[in-house]
Amino acid sequence: MLEIPAKQSHADKVIGLPLDADPKQSRWQRLFFTIALVSLGATAVAFGLTSISYRLTHLTINNGIINGRTVRLQSPIDGTIKAFYAQPGVVVKSGQVLARIAPTLQEEQSVLQLQGETNSAATQLAANQQSLALLQQQLENLETQDKLIQGVNVEMAGNNIRRYQAAVDEASAKAQSANLDYQRYRQLMTEGAISKQKVDQLEAVWKSTEAEVAQAIAISDSAKTSQKVFKEGTALKAEDGLLNQRASLTQTIQAQATLVKTLTAQLASKKQLLAQAQAAYTSRKDIAIKAPVAGVIYRTEQDQGEQVSRSSNLLTLLDCDNLWVETLVSVDQANRIDRQQPARVQLVGDPNTLVGEVDLIEAVSNIETIKRQLQAITPAVPADLLNQPLARVTVKIPPSAQQTQAHRFCGAGQSATLTLGTRLLGS
Repeated sequence: MLEIPAKQSHADKVIGLPLDADPKQSRWQRLFFTIALVSLGATAVAFGLTSISYRLTHLTINNGIINGRTVRLQSPIDGTIKAFYAQPGVVVKSGQVLARIAPTLQEEQSVLQLQGETNSAATQLAANQQSLALLQQQLENLETQDKLIQGVNVEMAGNNIRRYQAAVDEASAKAQSANLDYQRYRQLMTEGAISKQKVDQLEAVWKSTEAEVAQAIAISDSAKTSQKVFKEGTALKAEDGLLNQRASLTQTIQAQATLVKTLTAQLASKKQLLAQAQAAYTSRKDIAIKAPVAGVIYRTEQDQGEQVSRSSNLLTLLDCDNLWVETLVSVDQANRIDRQQPARVQLVGDPNTLVGEVDLIEAVSNIETIKRQLQAITPAVPADLLNQPLARVTVKIPPSAQQTQAHRFCGAGQSATLTLGTRLLGS
């Protein structure tokens, strides 16, 4: 007889089984194929959940930029630049002569004006130092107040524990007495002296007092837990205004400390210029313009032979020991950033990932606020943040390869991607 081959199923076609395949082997192959598909699906789901969780707890910003503190050098007097040694990208030491200026006949007036500017800078610095000291004292007072409140809470929790323990002892005594009554009357019932109804009533009373004991113990344990929490200082403070005040005050102190540092550098520069101007007025010699700090020449604005007036910008130094990564974000994004989590920085052209820490988060009214600060780069406002309330975020990073390359201005201006840890919404 002519044998007709069995019709191949669609599943067999998919997995490429031959028409004469063993049915048992075919089942195992289909089972293996199914398990493989399920495993791939589970892996894809797990990967998707991990990716979603990461996006919910991290904020990635692509418009980060390396920035640094700059120091502007100005001419202390009206005069002519007789020599100009500064060139962009050149490393200089503190005290190194960068230019020489020949004074004009009006140097006396220049000295007087510079003296007034120096006094004004000293007054401004003293006022800001006093403000910083007051802010720090306020923070100390808040911490003292917080400790006092914590002590009061611990003491109150201790009183509650003693009161609740007394309630436990009282409830235990009542339960023990009720149990004795129940046991005694149950014995009398077996002897036929009293009715079962009376025994049932006493049993109900006993069980009720046992429930009171359990409730009293639970309340006492809760009080002990509260005392432990207060002692460790880990009490929930969602509604505690002191925590918010301390966080806000700490941020204000950081900004004020940065301002004091900048004003200190400016005053030192003014004093140096004044001393040079006074020496020039006395000796009528050329004035040597020296670098107030070690760094790299970032920008030059004059050249040899040019006439300059007092306070004209001569050049700008970049302090390569004071670099950071910064970016502009929306206020909503800034409020989500968790300063306690590390920040990851990926510099363009650098395969290594740097781990830094969030140093400053401050609101800025507009880009002009940043332009007035002594820093190398003014970050650009992203197109999607135009006309929105902005916040400036700076991240401290460890030294990188770019920071050792002076001719590249220690990496200032280089783009970077920031990945910042965030708090979940509502947390």
